[in-house]
Amino acid sequence: MLFSLVSSGSNAHGQLAIGTTDDTHTFSSCTFYDGDSRKCSMSEKIIHIATGGNHTLLLSEYVQEDTGLTIKSLWGCGNGGSGQLGNCGRDEDVTVFRRINLQLAEYGLEGYQPRLICCSWETSYVVLSSERKSDVLLSMGSNDFGDLGVGRGTSVRPKLFQTVQFDHCLEVDGLALDEVHLQVISISTGQHHVIVQMHVQLSDESRQTLIIGWGAARHGQLGDTSTLNKNTPFFSLPKIIEVPHHPNDPVVQIALGHQHSVLLRESGRLTELGSNKKSQIAGLDEFRNVSFVGCTWNGTYVVDASGTLYATGSHSKGQLGRSPPSASIHPHPVEFPFRITSARCLSGFACGSEHILVLKTESGFAPELWGWGWNEHGNLGLGSTMDVHTPLKLWPQEVDDVNLIVTGIWAGCGTSWIALEKQSL
Repeated sequence: MLFSLVSSGSNAHGQLAIGTTDDTHTFSSCTFYDGDSRKCSMSEKIIHIATGGNHTLLLSEYVQEDTGLTIKSLWGCGNGGSGQLGNCGRDEDVTVFRRINLQLAEYGLEGYQPRLICCSWETSYVVLSSERKSDVLLSMGSNDFGDLGVGRGTSVRPKLFQTVQFDHCLEVDGLALDEVHLQVISISTGQHHVIVQMHVQLSDESRQTLIIGWGAARHGQLGDTSTLNKNTPFFSLPKIIEVPHHPNDPVVQIALGHQHSVLLRESGRLTELGSNKKSQIAGLDEFRNVSFVGCTWNGTYVVDASGTLYATGSHSKGQLGRSPPSASIHPHPVEFPFRITSARCLSGFACGSEHILVLKTESGFAPELWGWGWNEHGNLGLGSTMDVHTPLKLWPQEVDDVNLIVTGIWAGCGTSWIALEKQSL
């Protein structure tokens, strides 16, 4: 089974992994370099892609034939000048995907594997997991707004990576830390703020769930700002985010914009934090039965129980997906040129900086990728740089493309990504 990846959009530092530093306005094949050869497809399945301002992380996995074990690998491309790609790209941009070796055994982390990845502007995050051990969260790169989560000391740069500590956030009075098991459920990032959802398993089988954040906080995107220093409008160490506690209604998804954060609860209700200057959280408290939430820098997107996608926030680049002008600040449905026939009609979503990708699935037909919004770098893959105000079909584009099944979509800062699997004929 072979997997491939195509990308389109902003590429000044090689973050599209297409072998150049030129923008591309159409979806182009990404290249993987594995030490001895370059190739545009591989047997490793692409699990996730995370993007910063000018760098990209990719997580892949494969099953080892002799042991049956699942092996996960971390790849990177783009600008690594601040250390956001670990040991890659510190001296020059990386224009193809290269494996990132974090030398875990040398740091006492033998047996750990990457499980989750995420990126802020010039910082990367990798959640490591190992059986019967607590998760470890690594950060690497820039610390401009406390993004690394390790304080503001002068020694945060030279190391290959930092380890984010949560000891001071744990409510485990009377227990030694080795009696506590930490599991990172999710990690989400905006440009310069981070929110982690974490399970804390105690030795007596009781469990806490914590919402923890750090980074830029001036607009309330990390909750209460009363302890924030006016001269440093960010938290450089993790802090518990106080959100209304509903023991029977846990948080199931977290989405971050530039200056706002939105939490989706199991009941389908939303909790909003941060700026509403561009109506990015306007009207969200009115929703019930939400099944998905996503954020661009200045907008929020929610799917209700019927499968309808609503959008609110900035519409300066067409990112709300409806014909301008729109006087209402409240969420309105995205104007698709097709009817939403079921709650599963829209099966995949990716929110970039100011553009959106949606995967449409319909029984008996190949999945279709639709998109709209900011397109200055050709990130919608349409061959132009004109912004798109209402959804257009982006993939498949050619007759032969229908033999390539879409297995994943991602959107970054002026970039779009499609993971593909070749269908057997």
